[in-house]
Amino acid sequence: MRVFIAAFVVLVSVSFGFSQKQRTPHKKLPGTIPVKAGTELREAALKLDAGTVTGRSYINPTLSFQVTFPDSWLIPGPDFEAYMKSAGFDLHTLNTEALGPLAKQRFAKNVTVLLTAYRSMPGTPDNAFFLIAAENISNIPQIKDAVDYVDVVRQSLLNAKLPATFKVGETDAEKLGAMQFAFLDTSTGTQKRRVYVTVRDGYAVLFAVSYVSDDDLTTARDVLRTGDFFLPTRDNVPAN
Repeated sequence: MRVFIAAFVVLVSVSFGFSQKQRTPHKKLPGTIPVKAGTELREAALKLDAGTVTGRSYINPTLSFQVTFPDSWLIPGPDFEAYMKSAGFDLHTLNTEALGPLAKQRFAKNVTVLLTAYRSMPGTPDNAFFLIAAENISNIPQIKDAVDYVDVVRQSLLNAKLPATFKVGETDAEKLGAMQFAFLDTSTGTQKRRVYVTVRDGYAVLFAVSYVSDDDLTTARDVLRTGDFFLPTRDNVPAN
């Protein structure tokens, strides 16, 4: 079970850290992001379609869903982190170093990060992040649905040695549009996180938002409410 737990702990507790390192005191964030419409996202770690971005929409044919972000949100291409690093800014959207070497290896094997979207340019105070990931749970037969997934993880978080400031909510569910999601809220100080979960085709599909303002949570809920989660399916390739 540790493989499965490690993945979710990254998403709800350490996934949305941001580290900004300037080369000079006068270095400014780049004003634009090099993104091309329709850019193929980075190759998935699993045998899972990484999906594509066209305009403000992300579509994943393997998992049969599509979501669209507001025009003001940023959806970087696969070279974004390298681009920001070359400009003197280090993004730690997923801080897997916190897991340790063994769990980090397990995370890399079982989890595919599909997309990260930003409400504002990284480095903006009180920014919001929306991350989509898929975890292979085909080898965990006791996980039948999204509520099972969240229940087991929540209990593991409660049993973990987390900082006293780290708060864990109750397993909950919400219908957004035509889809029913299980979700879990966590927080550390003013930084809040909600992870919506659905389970399909041997994967837990995670929609995680980190935010300070409740307006950003409302936006994230609207992204899911207006999404299409019933696209025509195509044969999935079994993951190793």
